[in-house]
Amino acid sequence: MAFPDHFYEEPRKTLLPPTHPSNKDESHFQEKWMYPFWAHQRLRIDSLQTINGIPIKILHPGFSNLESGPDFKNAFIAIGDNPPRQCDVELDIDTSNWQQHAHHLNPSFKNVALQVVWNKPKHLLATEGRAILHLREFLDSPLEELLEWENSEEANDIPDNTLGKCTSFFQNFSETECNSLYKQAALIRIKSKSLFIAATARIYGWEQALLVHLLRGLGYKQNAWPMQKLGELMPSMNVPLENMQALLLGIAGIIPQKLSNSEKDSYILHLWSVWWRHQSECSATIFPAGIWNLSGTRPSNHPQRRIALAAHWLTDPGIIQKIEEWALSNFQIKDAVEKLVKILSPQKEDDFWEYHYTLNSKRLDRPIPLLGEERVKDLFVNAIAPWFWARTKGNPTRKVENQILERYFQWPYCGDNAQLRLAVERFYGNCSPKRLKYAFQQQAILQINADFCNKTNPCCHHCPLVDCWQALLKI
Repeated sequence: MAFPDHFYEEPRKTLLPPTHPSNKDESHFQEKWMYPFWAHQRLRIDSLQTINGIPIKILHPGFSNLESGPDFKNAFIAIGDNPPRQCDVELDIDTSNWQQHAHHLNPSFKNVALQVVWNKPKHLLATEGRAILHLREFLDSPLEELLEWENSEEANDIPDNTLGKCTSFFQNFSETECNSLYKQAALIRIKSKSLFIAATARIYGWEQALLVHLLRGLGYKQNAWPMQKLGELMPSMNVPLENMQALLLGIAGIIPQKLSNSEKDSYILHLWSVWWRHQSECSATIFPAGIWNLSGTRPSNHPQRRIALAAHWLTDPGIIQKIEEWALSNFQIKDAVEKLVKILSPQKEDDFWEYHYTLNSKRLDRPIPLLGEERVKDLFVNAIAPWFWARTKGNPTRKVENQILERYFQWPYCGDNAQLRLAVERFYGNCSPKRLKYAFQQQAILQINADFCNKTNPCCHHCPLVDCWQALLKI
């Protein structure tokens, strides 16, 4: 069969920005089309200035932010005669979007020093200290050409300015060299986490310390602190599962003061009746409104479901012993993961929380597990392994410590996050790091990022890691 002319091109156009924008197209110009222009700095960079005529020098455009908050984070920009500063950049169609999108009320945007807009404002607005750059005025090519370029593979590649000075080293290291470096960094990370857990254990004891840090791990980045606090405040009373869920949800500030008619089903009514009897004695520890951050949280990982899971752990009297026995058992790594999933998964059915995202959500047609394998793998490297390290450090036999370390270095790759993805991009660029298949490698990359990338500017000025490698290669 012969395809007609332009057969492939026509459906492709529906997903791409128009390469020949008409006046109507330009009135519907989309913010997302600006991102490659900024990320790849398709600008006349030597002549940039704000809408007030103040010169701007972009030393680094920042890193694309896939989470909530500004579009580009950690840019390195000099505005006027001021020295370069590390800041965030927000891209908008109009300057008025700042107010319309309530960025002025969102603390995530407090470090934005530059708003890049597509439409030049007719009248200057109060900008609350941020500079305004009219992007279109400084494009390095006609818009038609840039939109054609944006359809190319090059525009979708990782921009060169994202790469760190260490990229050439990481791309050329052998697997053995990389793993040697990564094991050193991963050991520093597990030791650091073990010190944090040991400090918790000095206050609450070893068993509660493990539970506190397991709960912290359930909170992800957004809610690590309130989940940790919930573990520190957990009720010591021996109560049934649903009563424990009531106490935890009550302390977390989630159970309402009064029930509406729609909330008076059997489970929620039971929670409310249990909490009503105990809330006076817990009044000093009830969390304030707004403490839970739901931005970017998947419904299945909602804090209310995580708290319900925590109640399962706290009402299982043998959970610590089962984790200890698991650590001392000689499982193959695949079996070890499966066994730990079984230990940390609810031992009892939870007819409400396996079918609900929140107390007030509709019942789901199919159950969703309260805990998945990816989160269990993450809990091992961030809580269980460092807990054992903290407990066994100094033991003359060092059997458990060595066994946990062996498992730690064999533990499979866990789920990633925005911070890890950015670090991998900076280290490897467009060269796919196929050698990354273990959790300790992820932990090492995060540690290197924390130790070096986060302590230098985005241009890697004065980063000692690269200098050390260069000196080492000369030996």
